Amino acid sequence: AAPQVTALVITMARFTAALTLCLASSATAFVTPSARRTPVRQATTMKVEGLVGDTAPFGYWDPLGFSQGKSLEQMTSYREAELKHGRIAMAATLGWIAQPGFHPLAKDCHIKTPTDPIKTLYELPPAGFLQIFIFIGFLEFLGLKIKENPTYAAGDLLGASELVDNTDAGWVDYQQKELNNGRLAMFAIMGFWIQDLIFGKTGDLLFAPMVQ
Repeated sequence: AAPQVTALVITMARFTAALTLCLASSATAFVTPSARRTPVRQATTMKVEGLVGDTAPFGYWDPLGFSQGKSLEQMTSYREAELKHGRIAMAATLGWIAQPGFHPLAKDCHIKTPTDPIKTLYELPPAGFLQIFIFIGFLEFLGLKIKENPTYAAGDLLGASELVDNTDAGWVDYQQKELNNGRLAMFAIMGFWIQDLIFGKTGDLLFAPMVQ
């Protein structure tokens, strides 16, 4: 039992060091960004006027001071990037968890090791990358066209801000949940990548050894 415990401690230490490096390189993901309309002061404690995202447990989390001296327009662009990265990370995290057990198109796409998402990238044919590139380009083009709407709010691709604004505590709460889930997902997918690259395994390395 002792060697297993020692191996577990070493594994956890490596994970802690790797995630610490990710935190240092990804602090911009925690720059608290913006909404366009009047915020609900009871729901949040604003540090930059017009922003939503000052949430527990970190509050206004900007350890490197990226928001200091920035205008609302500049912070809106930060929010746009944060929401986009958060949404992509949430989709990537879900895909990483689901792909090992559910990959109906793997054989048709000539993927031999669908249980490892990183190895899948090396096995994906050029035509597959082309399809991904075209799809991403379409989404970016669609986003640019939506931004031409004068009532557009950062990240609001479906136009919800035209129906409800930040005087609604429920809407503010929804935005905060999306931000927190996106921020968590960015760390989660980084952890998955680091584990796969260091240990070559996509499964649970933290809790599985405890129950074996």
